[in-house]
Amino acid sequence: MITIKTPATSANVGPGFDCFGLAFDLYNTFEVELSDQDILENVEDRFNNPDNIFLKAYHLGCEAIGIHDHIHAIFHTEIPVSRGLGSSASLICGGLFACSALHNNALSKDQIFQFASQLEGHPDNAAPCIYGGFTASLAFDHHFFTQHLTLDNAWKYTLFVPDFEVSTQKARAILPDSYDRKTSASNGAHAALLIEALRTGDMDLLKISAVDAIHEPYRKQLIHEFDDVKNIVSKYGVFLISGSGSTCLLISKDPVSQVDKDAINGLKCNWKILRTYCSFLGESSGKTIFVLVNPRI
Repeated sequence: MITIKTPATSANVGPGFDCFGLAFDLYNTFEVELSDQDILENVEDRFNNPDNIFLKAYHLGCEAIGIHDHIHAIFHTEIPVSRGLGSSASLICGGLFACSALHNNALSKDQIFQFASQLEGHPDNAAPCIYGGFTASLAFDHHFFTQHLTLDNAWKYTLFVPDFEVSTQKARAILPDSYDRKTSASNGAHAALLIEALRTGDMDLLKISAVDAIHEPYRKQLIHEFDDVKNIVSKYGVFLISGSGSTCLLISKDPVSQVDKDAINGLKCNWKILRTYCSFLGESSGKTIFVLVNPRI
């Protein structure tokens, strides 16, 4: 069997709504082989059907290369569902990479990116899931584009994962249908400076540029205790919603102290605190492909 590993991702980073994405060293792993029928193992009953997005992605890839066959896949999932960590992108990319790997690398990485973004409806999770690191992406003229961006090695990333879900549907529905010119212009300026702050390691610039007016003011209403956790950890850096929530992301230079972890653990929503690392695309080896590795600096 071939092993596929795809990472968790955080989209909508700060003011980079539907644009910026980060990959982290938390993975879904899939052991795959060809089969005479579709078989998924270690999958919840509610997801074990032909509508499973891993299967849909696999068959979309097969259709693109003119092949109609089936897959046996064993799931080992670490990425929680509906927590703003790109679980659907991880499954979609896993299915597409499985298709390519089982058919002599028939799909290019850009084809996988195009198909994954098409299935997701946006590219900001698919891009870091496929290319690793920090990415900026957009949809233009029926095509998806992405650019790899530089991160200063001094940044530390901490995920705060509560015990409740926020559905993408609810997170989309709570947003306004339109924004005024001043808000749109300001958010674009903040996004441009955020790229420079993350590149240079400038904490002062990061705190200014990470301010968002497009989604955080609305979506934080869906995240119980958001302000409580933010008040505890904002002294370290910037505290952001990961994707559409419920997970939140702290970008800092220093780790969170045990005293502050204990304060968060005393809240009602059973927050898991995960020190993570930004994942960068690594070399394939043996029968494991698409492994993302992280330089733990």
